[in-house]
Amino acid sequence: MKKSKIMIPVMTLGLAVGLAFANTATVTNGWINVNGVPTQLNVDPCDSGNQECSVIFENDPQQRIYEVYTDMSLTTRKPDGTGNPYLVPGTP
Repeated sequence: MKKSKIMIPVMTLGLAVGLAFANTATVTNGWINVNGVPTQLNVDPCDSGNQECSVIFENDPQQRIYEVYTDMSLTTRKPDGTGNPYLVPGTP
């Protein structure tokens, strides 16, 4: 009984530390500015590179080009290797 009183807090601490490192950062597909509203893309069209990524939606009648950002605050452009806008299915 004496060992279990010591082991339960030790196991709890070990579990807490282990779970703290279990959370991995998720890679987002990218964010675009749709009429002033940050909108997350469903697909990741951009490759890594030194140019800036942009997309065109295939069902957009105006064929607007949207700049792709790495975060919801729309401050950092997502890098791309081609420099050409990607065609994305759907509408914005």
